[in-house]
Amino acid sequence: MAGSSWIIAVGDELLSGHTADSNSHFLAGRLRATPYPVSRIVVLPDRVSAIVPELSMAATGNPDRVFCCGGLGPTPDDRTYEAIAGFLGVPLLEDPATMQRIRARTAELYRQGRLESPEPNPGNRKMALVPEGSLVLRNPVGSAPPTATRLPGQGASRWLITLPGVPAELRAIVDQEVLPRFCAGGPALAFGELRYSGVAESQFYGVLTELGEEFPQVSFGSYPQPVRGELVIRASSSDGSQLARALARLREVRPPA
Repeated sequence: MAGSSWIIAVGDELLSGHTADSNSHFLAGRLRATPYPVSRIVVLPDRVSAIVPELSMAATGNPDRVFCCGGLGPTPDDRTYEAIAGFLGVPLLEDPATMQRIRARTAELYRQGRLESPEPNPGNRKMALVPEGSLVLRNPVGSAPPTATRLPGQGASRWLITLPGVPAELRAIVDQEVLPRFCAGGPALAFGELRYSGVAESQFYGVLTELGEEFPQVSFGSYPQPVRGELVIRASSSDGSQLARALARLREVRPPA
């Protein structure tokens, strides 16, 4: 049976509209092909008081994977690890491997004349602090350390995975570290769709109501495509045979024009 994921996107810039939340879109697409499709996405400000209650809700809820994205940078408004440490009741500790990479990067920027000192500044040092007990993952693109932490509550294999908000970093970490290690194995949701031309979306009300009653294990949705003049009816289920039967029935019951 498939599990589920929650995405917590953190950033004042997301709420203000200055930045589009492309990370949640990317993650949802990747997780769709795993046993942990997304069932909840929430966008929160860079505030400990906002992040901790959402983490508490996740701990007492049913997601198998929780992805917390953003807020790992070197400035005071990056508070995600502070919030996670507070939620878990553990201190923030310097990760030696992360600090070593930061030192090497700082020294290189100094040699290039882009920094006045080869020593990491307080902002750099802040980025090496992670909640005690977290498993630090590899970031192949940047300096911010992603982590995986056991999520409190029922279930021994529930994980809180924290990712930097820079899209290039997040995507590399997800593809190279997270999906192979934390999202592999087990069945994923199966999807199928049919496309119609010249049919109004409202004409499918009765058809989809009937199919929903006949196939309760299958979810149906309608998605107009105005530019192409099409209507997409998409179905999904963790039961591939039920999905195939439902799509076969949908082909038989084209709604009246």
